[in-house]
Amino acid sequence: REVKDHLNYEHRVFNSEEFLKTRAIEDQPFYKKVLETYMFHSFLKARLNRKMDAFARLELNTQSEEDRLNLMFHAPRRMTMEKMASKRFNPQYMISRRMVISMPNLQDITLPERPTRNSSLRRLETGVGKGRTSVKMPPKSVSTFKIPEIHFPLMFQCVHSYYTDFFNHLSKAINTLPPDNSALLARYFYLRGLISLMQGKLLNALSDFQNLDKTDLRIFPTDLVRKIVETMPPSERSQADRKPELKKLISRMMEKQREVMKIDDHVKNFELPKTHMQLDDFVKRIQESGIVKDIDTIHRLFDALTVGHQKQIDPETFRDFYNYWKETEAEAQEVNLPPTVIEHLDKNECVYKLSCSVKTNYGVGKIALTQKRLFLLTEGGCPGYVQIAAFRDIEDVKSTTVAFLLLRIPTLRIKTLSKKEVFEANLKTECDLWYLIVKEMWAGKKMADDHKDPQYIQQALTNVLLMDAVVGALQSPKTIYAASKLSYFDRMKNEVPMMVPKTTSETLKHKINPSAGETFPQAIDVLLYTPGHLDPSERPGNAHPKLWCALNEGKVVVFDASTWSIQQHCFKMGHSKL
Repeated sequence: REVKDHLNYEHRVFNSEEFLKTRAIEDQPFYKKVLETYMFHSFLKARLNRKMDAFARLELNTQSEEDRLNLMFHAPRRMTMEKMASKRFNPQYMISRRMVISMPNLQDITLPERPTRNSSLRRLETGVGKGRTSVKMPPKSVSTFKIPEIHFPLMFQCVHSYYTDFFNHLSKAINTLPPDNSALLARYFYLRGLISLMQGKLLNALSDFQNLDKTDLRIFPTDLVRKIVETMPPSERSQADRKPELKKLISRMMEKQREVMKIDDHVKNFELPKTHMQLDDFVKRIQESGIVKDIDTIHRLFDALTVGHQKQIDPETFRDFYNYWKETEAEAQEVNLPPTVIEHLDKNECVYKLSCSVKTNYGVGKIALTQKRLFLLTEGGCPGYVQIAAFRDIEDVKSTTVAFLLLRIPTLRIKTLSKKEVFEANLKTECDLWYLIVKEMWAGKKMADDHKDPQYIQQALTNVLLMDAVVGALQSPKTIYAASKLSYFDRMKNEVPMMVPKTTSETLKHKINPSAGETFPQAIDVLLYTPGHLDPSERPGNAHPKLWCALNEGKVVVFDASTWSIQQHCFKMGHSKL
């Protein structure tokens, strides 16, 4: 199931390296071999094509409300309080802890001896570089097939005898090969099909090519098979039609509509760029990486990363940004709050950012950011919880300095509606970044409340984490100015206040976005509402009212109208408009 977290549907990319990092070190060679199989490749293609097969139905029937909400709001991956609480009692979390390394080249990495599992695997040193784990994958095996010797002179009988020997050699190899070696088996079937074709045995050739469906469809000779079918004599065609598997193959080859509507089923692995990127290429690379999909957000990120430079991004800057994002994402997975802190938070809250240890007027500790609030994780013998502010409760945020001896220490001040005391934190070098972060989250929460649209708070979260990654990757005097390019909601609040009319505010209960998860907004052609309990075969728990939204590209999104979460995301209805 975790494979879907590493897929990009727009550009049909699978980030295999990031997926492998989620596996335990000693399991990675096994998973590496699995990723190379034809069966897994077919599984990937089915996922990217959004095929409604047995796996998709199982996933749909067993997905949680959290999974459905994640379809609506593309937010960076973090562990909820509910999962954090459960992992204390689940040994599987200890077994499959994420291996955090910078983007590796899997051909260059070496396998450490099975190390003792460390509570923070980012700090595990293996001799390849500080903070990097490495895994060496076994070299690919090479198989040798000896073709029969050529008989001379090259007369008809000798050539016929050679083809017969070749066919028999291949048949023997096929019969002695273990069935689990599907890749090699496919090569033998392919060769034997060619030999049968040279012998004029068209039915035998088609049977061998048809076997590639079960072994390795990537080497299926589509044009050659179609030509065989088109030129086949009527007598042999009738024989083929009497064999169910060949009849199916022929109908597939001759189906003109299949050629017109042929699905693009290529899958490529994500790779870091090796050349400089203009805006369009940068948009594609960021989408492929899985960091963010929205084109407007990526445009703002491009502006941030090119502050003070020519409007192009070099591979080194992209790599530093990508690695910082992924490592920060992994660090957040390692956050382990005590139960006394978790009980103060909602079960679906996640910690998205922690400050360094700072002195505040509430005590010494780390400032923690969730999608709903700021709190202080106090330090000492037993870490404690002190509420700083819920974002909807903030009245004012200021970045200032306080005098300490001969120094001026940067300080963040947050005033809330519910407390007279103003929160102050001596954040020092982090102060400017936290000032941007708190203001963006405050503005995003206000937008979300005014428009009854929780999508805004998720977008604000993405913005602040992009700011954090920009500051971490650039490490230059202009980083804060660069990060401010991503303060989208704060700038909107100050420049173009979006007032919601009173009648709309009173009438509107909840706003949904059928284009959530798409790279750009799409028009809605048709809306259909269906009451619950229409289908007697549907389980009572699933028989909720539904809202069907037909988008202008032939896609359909289905909402559960009892919770307004997406029940089924963008299944394709061809290219026709509905």
